[in-house]
Amino acid sequence: MTTAPGELELIIRAKQGDFKAFELLYEMHKTAIYRTALAITGNRSTAEEILQETFLRAFKNINKIYENTSLSPWLYRVAVNLAYDLTAKRRRRLTVLDTLKGWLTVAPLSLPERKVEERELQELIYEAINKLEFRQRSTLVLFYLQDFSLQEIAEIMECPVGTVKSRLHYARTNLRKALLADERLLGGLAYEFS
Repeated sequence: MTTAPGELELIIRAKQGDFKAFELLYEMHKTAIYRTALAITGNRSTAEEILQETFLRAFKNINKIYENTSLSPWLYRVAVNLAYDLTAKRRRRLTVLDTLKGWLTVAPLSLPERKVEERELQELIYEAINKLEFRQRSTLVLFYLQDFSLQEIAEIMECPVGTVKSRLHYARTNLRKALLADERLLGGLAYEFS
């Protein structure tokens, strides 16, 4: 993944000690990194901690970042690794419900009953996503919510593309099984995750 012209200039300036350039890089990437961390951990304060630590590491290691590649894969790799470390340390059940609820919006002109149904459906989907193994959940979030390619996810997660494909396959399969097994659903939804 190559850098955008503006990002390349900012990386060069940041390497030269221009703090304003680093601040602009932060502004370019903070929302996506935060959303990814939040989707993986399901906890706002943990996501904020990951965001801060990711950019602290970027600031400390800016000279190690190649100027001809995008900063995004490196930032996502750091954020995903931090999320993994924090969730493993805390050993508590984490949920992605709060984050994903905001991303899947309800149609503004729909009836109140329909909005309630859609919210309930979203919650069921988020519960099923939350039950996925960490690496499957991370891969699913990066692929579907952040629109990364398989190659980019492989770079972020430091694994072969084949492993990414496998994790995505198992994530979809496990999500489909969980949704089909959920008696609260009327059926017909799980086929969409094929």
